[in-house]
Amino acid sequence: MDIEGASSAQAFELPDHVIESYIDLRQLPDGRYIGTLQLLFHWTMHIDIDLVGYSDRYCFATYELAKKAFDEWSGEGDPDGWHRHPKTGRRKDLVTGREWVDF
Repeated sequence: MDIEGASSAQAFELPDHVIESYIDLRQLPDGRYIGTLQLLFHWTMHIDIDLVGYSDRYCFATYELAKKAFDEWSGEGDPDGWHRHPKTGRRKDLVTGREWVDF
């Protein structure tokens, strides 16, 4: 796992079993934790990770897209490169930029 902005896992206020679940993990300026995780068919970036889960997530087609969003996202608005936002049902065609809702 790549822990950004920390010298060790102890820098995070999360238990080891949560920290070890993520490929990348960092804390946003507002205090929320974000992390990348591989699912069965795609990658996801979890937002506001805590002891029992997370409050939101964005889905990405590849690790490279998820990692780029993870590295560049400030925590404001939507990160770049996502193709699905399950909480709102939004989907996005990355070629055309078209967005639609499809739960």
